[in-house]
Amino acid sequence: MEAYVPNTKYHTILIIESNAAFGERLSGALKKEGYKTILIKSGSQGFDAILNNKCDLIVLDVILSGTDGYKILQQKQANALVAHVPVFLLSIQGIQINMNLIPAKSVAEFSVSAHPDVVDIVSRINLRFGYTKNDGNKAPQSEVSEPSVDSRKKILWVEDDKLIGTILGKKIITSGFNLLHATNGEDALKAVKNFIPDIIVLDLVLPGISGFDILRKIKTDSALSKIPVMILSNLSKPSDIEKAKMLGVQRFFVKAALSLDQIIEEINNMIK
Repeated sequence: MEAYVPNTKYHTILIIESNAAFGERLSGALKKEGYKTILIKSGSQGFDAILNNKCDLIVLDVILSGTDGYKILQQKQANALVAHVPVFLLSIQGIQINMNLIPAKSVAEFSVSAHPDVVDIVSRINLRFGYTKNDGNKAPQSEVSEPSVDSRKKILWVEDDKLIGTILGKKIITSGFNLLHATNGEDALKAVKNFIPDIIVLDLVLPGISGFDILRKIKTDSALSKIPVMILSNLSKPSDIEKAKMLGVQRFFVKAALSLDQIIEEINNMIK
C-alpha cells in the first residue's frame, strides 16, 4: 500500500530541539511523510533560525541548551515578520509548561510527555496541514498554498491528579481532540484566555485557586462566559452540584461514576 505524501512545496517545518536523538527521530519521521525539515540543535541559535528560514510550522521544545524555548517564543512574538508562524510547543521531559511565560495566542499545539510519541506528533502535524490517512493515500483537504486550520476541537482540562492526568489525557488525545492540560487554577485561567477552548473539563478541588473560583472568573468575562463547562470531580454533595450549576456548569459528573469512554461521549455530546 503506497503511503501518502504531503506537498513539500508548502510545508517546511523548523524543529528547535537540543535533544539530538529525539530531534533527529522527529525530523526523519517528518521527512518520510514528505515534509522539508530544518533541525536546529541549540536554543541559542533558535531565534536566528526562525528569522533566516521561511517555514510553515515551528516545533519548539521549552527545555533547550543556551536559550530556553520560552525566550525564543517571546522573541518571535515580538517580531512582526515571524509572529504569525504557528508553533507546536513541546516539553519532552514531561515538565509542565509554564503558561505565565507564554505570550497570548502564540502557540497552536502542545505536547507534554516524559516519553514523547513521534508518531502522535507527526499525526497532529498532518492534521494541522489538512492531511488525513485514507487507505494510505494522499488526501489533503485542499490544494492551496496556505495550510488549513486545525479542525480538532480544543479541550482545556484542569486536573492536578497525575495518574488521572496520564490516563485520561492520552484518551482525550487519541479520541481526536487538541488537549491543553492545566494542573492548577492559575495556569487554567491563563490558558483559557490565550486559547479560548471549545470546552472546559474542570476539577473543583485544585491547588491554589479552586474550581469554583475559576468558574466565577470565567462566567463574569463576556469573552469566555459561553464556553461550555463539564465538572469532573470527587465532590458529590447536592450543595456542590447546585453551586456549580448556579455558576453556569452544563454537566456535573463524579470521577468514579464514569468510564473513560463515557467521559469522551459526554464531551462529544456537549460540543455537538
